[in-house]
Amino acid sequence: MAQELEIEQPFDLELSLTMGQAFRWQELTPDFYGDGHKWFSGVLGENLIHISQVGGLNGPVRYRIGGPDGERSATVADNDMLRCYFREDDDIAAIYADISSQDDHIAELVRKYPGMRVLRQEPWECLVSYICSRSNKIPNIKQCVSEIATLSRQTMNLGDDERPAFPTPERILEVKLEALIELEFAGRFNRDFPSVIFAAAQRVHDGRLDFDEMKSLPYSVAKQSLMQGKRQGRKVPNGIGAKIADCVALMSLDKLAAFPVDTHIRKLVNERWFGWEKPPSDTRILRWAQDCFGLNAGYAGQFIFCDRSQVGNRTASSTSRREVQDTVKTRSRSFEDHRARQCPFCGAPPGSHCKTPGGHYLLQGHKDRRSRARRTIRNARRRRSPGSAVRRRLR
Repeated sequence: MAQELEIEQPFDLELSLTMGQAFRWQELTPDFYGDGHKWFSGVLGENLIHISQVGGLNGPVRYRIGGPDGERSATVADNDMLRCYFREDDDIAAIYADISSQDDHIAELVRKYPGMRVLRQEPWECLVSYICSRSNKIPNIKQCVSEIATLSRQTMNLGDDERPAFPTPERILEVKLEALIELEFAGRFNRDFPSVIFAAAQRVHDGRLDFDEMKSLPYSVAKQSLMQGKRQGRKVPNGIGAKIADCVALMSLDKLAAFPVDTHIRKLVNERWFGWEKPPSDTRILRWAQDCFGLNAGYAGQFIFCDRSQVGNRTASSTSRREVQDTVKTRSRSFEDHRARQCPFCGAPPGSHCKTPGGHYLLQGHKDRRSRARRTIRNARRRRSPGSAVRRRLR
């Protein structure tokens, strides 16, 4: 039997499940239940959930729940599990009001996508999912996560729907790295996916990644605990980068100050708020987001990502580009003046050809010969010619 769950705060079930936060939710066929509502199927722990929103935006949700033995009756614990997953303990109205008061564009997105929620996911599955997100598209990420789930060898049933549970770190270590390598990962995946996932499972098993402990740590400390940075000037193999760490911190460790920066967010934030020829670093974007939106920066970032995923990156970018001249206030005046000056190396005005190999390429309209210069310098080094002779020849 379906259980009904009231959500008192603004809530849009379909938007929250399909915007690209979690990768194991899929829409059921319209005739699965035949009641005219849109149903979604997903796995939470060892539970197979079918869920639908009744009455449109802000309406109650109706769900069915199954396990290894098929459908069962919902309990109070199941209600609490879903309320926790949808972060009903957040004062969502206050969060919306806070980030809207800081920026007009974010306020417009809040009005455009009311009820969007940051989901509270299981940390281990969230970490593995976002390892699969590197250089990959959402449909391919879903396929990769589904492939990994088959390693659990544990299935749940609900009607004609059968889904596997997600393998624990111990199960990953049991099947060994070879089982991960043999999976059919989709898309432009990074070839080190299996080794990164296996290394993460080993860290969790050894206690070096303690998700429960990280929930009580400050955001910056929890992020560093997730990451494997540089050691003695070298990048640690099988490491977890800043973007993945921020995603896990935001979506499973209750760190709403986290602001994940990927290729799309970097581009949209630069065009809408910075407007620089050379995009700012991820560190600078994160610092800007936290200075502007504070402890709710993660929600602001999800609204930006939600707009990109709903209308498409090209449309969102063109809209931002038209408004950037009126909104950019962070650009350095000295940088803007510098672009209009003549080349400080050779004295050439903007738009003319430079006579030196580099250092001037940010000048507006200034054409340089970097490619030729680099090729000449490379050839000169092979002949062990002094660099000064190369520069003289370029002039």
